[in-house]
Amino acid sequence: MSTSGTTWVELSVPANAESVEAVSELLGRYGYNNGVVIEEPFRQDEDGENFEIDPTRPVIVRTFVADDEHGAQQRTAIEQGLGFLRQIGGVGDLSASTTEEEDWANSWKQHFQVLRLGRRFVVRPTWRAYEAKPGDLVIHLDPGMAFGTGSHPSTEMCLHLMEGLDFGGKSVLDVGAGSGILSVGAMLMGASSVDAVEIDQYAAKALASNVELNDMSLQIPVIVGDIATALPQESRYEVVLANLIARILVENAGNITSRVADGGVIVASGIIEEREELVLNAYREYGFTIGERKQSKDWIALTLVRSG
Repeated sequence: MSTSGTTWVELSVPANAESVEAVSELLGRYGYNNGVVIEEPFRQDEDGENFEIDPTRPVIVRTFVADDEHGAQQRTAIEQGLGFLRQIGGVGDLSASTTEEEDWANSWKQHFQVLRLGRRFVVRPTWRAYEAKPGDLVIHLDPGMAFGTGSHPSTEMCLHLMEGLDFGGKSVLDVGAGSGILSVGAMLMGASSVDAVEIDQYAAKALASNVELNDMSLQIPVIVGDIATALPQESRYEVVLANLIARILVENAGNITSRVADGGVIVASGIIEEREELVLNAYREYGFTIGERKQSKDWIALTLVRSG
């Protein structure tokens, strides 16, 4: 469905450290493309030194919905969910403001900083300056209407798991590639090529721009469509990256596992802890078990390998 000319509603909720993961999961469930921004409060000296997170102030969690009937239903669902979360405590009131589609990217920019993730990855938004250090793997990024900047634990844990894999000369599939952060990261780790599949046409547009921004258009073809139909039937990959959500991982377990070459691995993320067993059961049916597991609060990321 085209979103051309759409007016968007930015929804934001303050939450304390104990509640931020639950609020993020709720907003991600209903927000556009399952995306959220987690804006941590910080403090620093007047001269800009001693930058640090301020634990005395709430985190702000944000997402977008379209300013239409469907978006209104999503907003109602979010408000109802927040009502339940407030019974636990630490969750503030929902705020809303509208923005035109052409202002989408700019409305996100203020929330993104340069991020160092794992041992070597550095995610640099294009509007931020950064001087690379020896050994850095710098991913240049402009999220646009896609999601995946490294600020969410699911993306960060994917990059951590990727650092433990050998990408040298290997073929890679990135399912639901979003902004392209994992696709670019795989190429920086030495992959021979990455097929980046994205079902949403607007996310795919940002994905293609980021691939070009990193001078990788020849190595990372952008494929718009569903994994079940967008790839040649015979395509197999030595590494499959799937930073999605638990429901989509389960629903597409057959499609994802069928793309893994002999001896290949899957990096799966976006899994809330309470749904981890659902994901594992789905992939066990196709002969996959845990190779490595990472957890950040309520979020889980897994490296899955064929049993035996």
